[in-house]
Amino acid sequence: LNIILVPHTHWDREWYQTFQQFRARLVHTIDKLLDILDRDRNFSYFMLDGQTIVLDDYLEVQPEQEERLKKYTRSGRITVGPWYIQPDEFLVSGEALIRNLQMGLQRAAEFGEPMRIGYVPDCFGHIAQLPQILQGFGIDNAVFWRGVGAEARQSEFLWAAPDGTRVLVIHLADPMGYSNARMMPLVPDEFAARVELLTAQILPKATTNTLLFMNGSDHLEPQDGLPETIAAANPLLAHLNPEHEKILAQLGHAPQNGNSRHFDGIHVQIGTLPQYVETIRRQNKRQLETKEGEGNGETPQESHLQVLSGEMRSGQFSHLLPSVLSTRMWIKQQNSVTEHLLEHWLEPLTAWAWKLGAPYPAGLVRTAWKYLLQNHPHDSICGCSIDQVHRENAVRFAQSQQVAESLIGQAMHTIAQHVDTHAPIETTHTHHKPMPIVVFNPAPGPRTGVAQAVISFAGSLRNAVIIDEQGQYMPFTIVNRWRQELGSAQLPRETLAAAVVLMGTDAPGEFLRLAENTAATMLGKPEGTYDIVRVHIDTNQLPNVAHIEVMVAPHGSTTSRDHELLTAEQQMLALLQRDDIHLLNISAIDQARETIDFVASDVPAYGLKTFWVYPRGLKEEGSTIPSSALSGQQQRIENEWYRVEANEEDGTLTTTDKQTGAIFSGLNRFVDGGDVGDLYNYAPPAQDVLVSQPLEPPKIELVSMGPVRAVLRITGRWSLPSACSADRAERSSRATVCQITSEISLTAGVRRVDIHTSMDNKVKDHRLRVIFPVPYRVEQVAAEGTFEVRTRPVAALRPKDVSDWAEEPVNAFPQKRFVDISNGTIGLGVLNRGLPEYEILQDGPGIESGQAAVALTLLRCVEWLSRGDLSTRRGHAGPMEYTPEGQCLGHQEFDYALVPHRGDWQAEEALVLREAQAFTIPVRAVVPLADGSTREHSGKLPINGKQSREKLVHSHTTLLEVEPRELVVSAIKRSNTGKGIIVRLYNPFSHAVEASIRPGVDLARAFVANLQEEEQEQLFWSGDAGEHLHVGIRAGEIKTILFQ
Repeated sequence: LNIILVPHTHWDREWYQTFQQFRARLVHTIDKLLDILDRDRNFSYFMLDGQTIVLDDYLEVQPEQEERLKKYTRSGRITVGPWYIQPDEFLVSGEALIRNLQMGLQRAAEFGEPMRIGYVPDCFGHIAQLPQILQGFGIDNAVFWRGVGAEARQSEFLWAAPDGTRVLVIHLADPMGYSNARMMPLVPDEFAARVELLTAQILPKATTNTLLFMNGSDHLEPQDGLPETIAAANPLLAHLNPEHEKILAQLGHAPQNGNSRHFDGIHVQIGTLPQYVETIRRQNKRQLETKEGEGNGETPQESHLQVLSGEMRSGQFSHLLPSVLSTRMWIKQQNSVTEHLLEHWLEPLTAWAWKLGAPYPAGLVRTAWKYLLQNHPHDSICGCSIDQVHRENAVRFAQSQQVAESLIGQAMHTIAQHVDTHAPIETTHTHHKPMPIVVFNPAPGPRTGVAQAVISFAGSLRNAVIIDEQGQYMPFTIVNRWRQELGSAQLPRETLAAAVVLMGTDAPGEFLRLAENTAATMLGKPEGTYDIVRVHIDTNQLPNVAHIEVMVAPHGSTTSRDHELLTAEQQMLALLQRDDIHLLNISAIDQARETIDFVASDVPAYGLKTFWVYPRGLKEEGSTIPSSALSGQQQRIENEWYRVEANEEDGTLTTTDKQTGAIFSGLNRFVDGGDVGDLYNYAPPAQDVLVSQPLEPPKIELVSMGPVRAVLRITGRWSLPSACSADRAERSSRATVCQITSEISLTAGVRRVDIHTSMDNKVKDHRLRVIFPVPYRVEQVAAEGTFEVRTRPVAALRPKDVSDWAEEPVNAFPQKRFVDISNGTIGLGVLNRGLPEYEILQDGPGIESGQAAVALTLLRCVEWLSRGDLSTRRGHAGPMEYTPEGQCLGHQEFDYALVPHRGDWQAEEALVLREAQAFTIPVRAVVPLADGSTREHSGKLPINGKQSREKLVHSHTTLLEVEPRELVVSAIKRSNTGKGIIVRLYNPFSHAVEASIRPGVDLARAFVANLQEEEQEQLFWSGDAGEHLHVGIRAGEIKTILFQ
């Protein structure tokens, strides 16, 4: 019987101490490791936790040790990689997991050969697509502890992803998981006794005569003297006890009769995870010829190994800690914002700008990703660390967003400058030129959404219109208006009057030109920089003083001197002749800026569309303004798709789907209950009190009525128990009033009910959820997961007796952007922005007989990192640290949306999935600049990437066209080698589809690539403009295409 003992440390970068505090320990740990390796050649291997960030953390402090460290990583004595950081799986995106492995493998390769082991020892469960992600990097195995229940009969099994891709799993089945051989005794006989004990625990689930001992744990240093102890203990293990011999006989390794001998005993040796995995694979191979999986990423068939599939989310043998889905919800919301920013804005737009000739900011893109990924370890993203750790998480999110937003703004302006923005209609009744607005859509399409733009214009936009290239009017509304002083000066009247006489300004407009040049000089700019667009003179503020306010705009934004300006010129010249005026107070202000919201209709998928603002409107040149489908009353709003009414008694919503006639009542009901758990697990008090009604009928207001949106605001006062009782058995009898406000919006042309809820949280020890009943019951629902839409039962499978489980099963499950509950005829999609926990309820407040309801968790408020007295978990999950900021007191905001529909989530080209993407990735607008001004200009980005001055086609284009629309595009980015564009998409359906893909930029060849972006197979595609690439995608498959 062979034991491979792997010395290692598991490095939680931040947890019950901060990153810097743990780093001090890390430096000491690696220093000690290097010293041991220097003097003890028999200490042959050590594993640095499968994450390369520990190398960077160490070398930032000890840069002089780099070559010494590389000596051992390159020789294989220290194994590193494949991850950049050890991630949580359910709370981060699939693309984040891919970037994590890309960065980790790249960094590990700089230190030698990366460890090709899917090592995720401590994740709180495992996503169904992990096998496919790992195989995409040539990693054919996974090693982990949590999430596996009795369904796994042995500690080695095959795990299949939704597309059939398999990996060999090494389940760390001992109750201590990756720590089963931590702190081994260094006295030989005690060491041998410990080996016997561990063998008895592990051997019953083994498939071979080789066992894995993990010699390490959280933040543990290497054990100096370990090789010497092993050498002395091995002779003491020369004979197997009969029970071990019997188990090996059952495995076929040590038959009790025949010619095969008995095993001599137990032999322990220091080794690596790659060595162990290879041994397990070799010993499980069939002795007959086997065949590779045909195109599905499968490994060769393994003998007698069980095949499992799906998520690993059991708490039977180890803590799953499922309530981290809703701990410190602000972290999940910020993570969602940042992931969408990087994946759907930063990478596609910088790639597009690069194809148009802009330099690619590779270093900054990588930096934005690093800041985000450093928040993805489970102790960080799950919210289960001390408060200071999460304050630092907030800074990292902000840093990632700041880098991303800077690059996105630059890329949008670069692309917009290549768009042909000549207006489709020429006006004759005004000198004010139309102003183009370019709207970007990084999601499927064509889609309609609300875009926001800032318009600089001398006058008011009250008479303005916005049209698209077809001359169709777009509804808009003015959000706010402001202006800014650029500079000021005081001049004696006589000085300016003398200058006018000296220079001569008799012709109309001459004085204005003098004034423009004076303004430019006053502001430190060259002459000719500005045009004056308006002048206001006030002589009534102070005696003998004239206040002159001059509005300026970049030169070229006005086409001629209009009557108002010529009149102002005459007023100025007259003012200079007035003897009662001694002093001129002159201030230059920029044009008034107006923020507008407008409906941008039919914006192409992963592309852009241009709209035009006509400041003075259109006359007979344009079409008539269509009537709006929006309407509203005090308690009701509707658009062409839905009617929404507010209940005056409790503020809940009744939504009617105009397409099906289905009515959903009691929506958006808040239910608040007690929580005496910790940062890991929800636990209701023994005597809980649920609050599901406001203190009094809420205030209901129609706060906006078209033409862009109709908005109801519902404001309720809720009397909530202030905290839990001192003995934590019930909620406090003392109540505190909290205000909860929901704004319900319907947008013209948008098939979605958007809800923005805010709360001033003043109470502790509670869980706030919002529920959405449906008039039917179901056995299963569909929720978006990582690279899939997963169908789950409404309740977790639960044996009759779970008293011996490490943790009780719960019915709260993870989601990405939506959960959909359908009876096959009608359904309700519930979308969210960064709210990853849902539960399907069959009873409770607001749920009538025969109904079910989706419950979204908004807040879960507790103040202990871990407690040992929970009803829902056995024992502690971490140290008992006081974490008051886990109560999430103060102002909180949440965004979610409803999509009533026919059929299930797949109906109408996966309407729910497409709306979920649109909801979480709103369109953005930019006003393109040319020569420093807002003007029309030619460009090379009209439709299909070909320049055309034909009217009505030149204003919109796409970076990528994908059919069918149900396929999900998860990445559009420049390849890491800089040689092309990566397009990644996945098939969320249970049947294969043929994808049709057309890039909107010039590319010549196409390849299927792996997730490391290495070419795998060239595809038949000429690269000619307009030609579509056709490629098959299996059910559940993640497909990466490299265009060069």
